[in-house]
Formats: sequence, C-alpha cells, structure tokens
Amino acid sequence: MKNWIVVANAARARVMEEPDEPAARGRTRRRPRFVHVADLVHPQSRQKGTELGTDRPGHVEGGAPGLAGAAYTPRTDPREREHDRFAREVARVLDHGVAEGRCAGLILVATNPFLGRLKHHLGEQAQKVILRTLSADYTTLDEPELAERLQTVAAR
Repeated sequence: MKNWIVVANAARARVMEEPDEPAARGRTRRRPRFVHVADLVHPQSRQKGTELGTDRPGHVEGGAPGLAGAAYTPRTDPREREHDRFAREVARVLDHGVAEGRCAGLILVATNPFLGRLKHHLGEQAQKVILRTLSADYTTLDEPELAERLQTVAAR
C-alpha cells in the first residue's frame, strides 16, 4: 500500500501513486515515474454559468402590487454546483481506494476553493489518512516538474 497524490482543480484531477524507488542521487538525476490511478476531467466546470443554467429565474405573476416582475434567483450558482459535483466524484475515487486498502495516505494538492470542497466530501476513513494538503494548481505540470515541486513540499 502506497500513498496517493491528488493534483486537482475544479475541472481536472489526477490521482497518482507514489513511485517505488526514491529519486536517484548523483549525476543521473533520473526521477521516478508516478503510477497513474485515475485521470478525471469535468468540462462542465469550465463552462459559463449561463450555459449551464437551463432557464431564466422564475417570475411571479400576479395582480398584487409589488409582486409583479419579482424574480427568484437560484440558491447556488450553476458553476458552483458543477464544482461541487466534481469534488464528490473525486472524493468517491479516493474513498474507494482507501476502503479497498489500495491507498495508505493522501497528499492533496488542489486550488484553494476546490481543496475545501474535496475535503468536505471525503469519507471519514479517507479524512483520517490525509497526510498533507497544499493549496496550489499543479494540474498543468508535466511529471518531472510535478515530482520536483512535490519534493520541495515534502521537504518543508
């Protein structure tokens, strides 16, 4: 059982397993490769709120003064709702990995608002195995750059 590293933002999440061997020292400086567990993409999180909403806000029709033309706005923004759905989806993958015994610990690296959502939706067992959290967006980094950044985070 190895630790899982989760690199996520509101539209993409990569779940990787730590490599077997530590980074090589000396001249070669070859970095070990991560083992990919899951790569999740949620394109709805990148859409505009107007594209996600199906209707305009509801209106009240009536003859009483002050009621005509009143609009009710939804309680949650459509984009926020999609971010929440994606956080639940990522949390399900992590909960499943912890429950099956495939994951010993979690290192969560996610953008600031999404990190909170993700932690909120994690199950009790998964929350117990969180080793470290970092508020950053590393989703666009390639593996060598990601390994280097994570190594500096682990050193702190």
